[in-house]
Amino acid sequence: MKKIALLGATGSIGLQTVDLVRCAPDKYSLEALCASGNNLDQLIALALEFKPKLVTVQDESKAERLRKAIPLAIKVSCGLEALSEAVLLKEVDTVVVAVVGSIGMRPTLAALKAGKRVVVANKETLVSAGDLVKRYLRDYGGILIPADSEHVAIHQCLNNSKPKDVNKVYLTASGGPFFFSDFNPDKISVSEALNHPTWSMGPKITINSATLMNKGLEVIEAERLFNLNYDQIEVLVHPQSLIHSMVEFVDGNIMAQLGPNDMRIAIQYALDWPERSQNLSGKFLDFKQISKLEFYQPDFLRFPCLRLAYEAGKAGKTYPAVLVAADEVAVNEFLLGRIKFSEISKIVETTIENHNPNDVNSLQDIEAADSWARIYAQEASKKVTCSKH
Repeated sequence: MKKIALLGATGSIGLQTVDLVRCAPDKYSLEALCASGNNLDQLIALALEFKPKLVTVQDESKAERLRKAIPLAIKVSCGLEALSEAVLLKEVDTVVVAVVGSIGMRPTLAALKAGKRVVVANKETLVSAGDLVKRYLRDYGGILIPADSEHVAIHQCLNNSKPKDVNKVYLTASGGPFFFSDFNPDKISVSEALNHPTWSMGPKITINSATLMNKGLEVIEAERLFNLNYDQIEVLVHPQSLIHSMVEFVDGNIMAQLGPNDMRIAIQYALDWPERSQNLSGKFLDFKQISKLEFYQPDFLRFPCLRLAYEAGKAGKTYPAVLVAADEVAVNEFLLGRIKFSEISKIVETTIENHNPNDVNSLQDIEAADSWARIYAQEASKKVTCSKH
């Protein structure tokens, strides 16, 4: 029985994790549910269904509404520190980090310090704080398993192989809604950018898929997770999204992991590893229905966010944290209709160019860079907005 604290319970990954728990109550239990509170009615329904020990939201007004709607036996907490409270519950042995953004860093590190199993679907934590995550894993003995389908694929293909045995890792990308179109980045609407051809995800990740920043963050994640160097990691656009990633070994053999376009399969793998159990999603590939598998090289000029991710990852220090923070600000501004799609990469790039990097010795170093980048990117966004009027 895995006793789970679920961070980001009402998001895309969170709800798919809930579905797995619902399908296998003998294998999994939800001990804590954490969400922003933006989908409060859904969170209340989950609390009534699963009766966790703790439910958390971001602000007190939503916490008060929660308290009135759920049994008194369920504790309600609020604020970002409540995420760490949830992962440190004595009943919890497994933490699923499915929140979006840098708020995942503190609870992830708290869980690892407590020696717990962490299933991470939060790219920003590994990108911004990857060095600290590796240090915590070494010092405290926790377990970290990725839940992104691409990194689950690499994890299986490597099968404990050593980095020196690896010639190249191919991270596959669907290409998003624009890779195969002759698009004008100045005229892309929010609704067009949110129309992902393959996956159903939250708005921030969907926009990042459209810019290919999502794949860039996954490149940095792969370097952190598997002790690779950036020259070993290549992105391929694979529109069928059936091969989730591949590993080419030095002897010329290539291992590829295939599976349906269903994140529940990747999440279940991360929850159950090193064991395997019956597929709870009920989805399997039908090879008779697959007529072709295509691969294309991404264009760094058309998709500059992918280039920026490689550059920030190679530069190291606090650059990856700045990349993450600036991207969060720029994507939010685009979703609010304040900047153009083309201006997302420009704001990220100018923020990186004006950053004075520091070594990462503590979480405070990362949070300082994150805070600076958000302020700088917000000001850069305002200048773009003012120039339009």
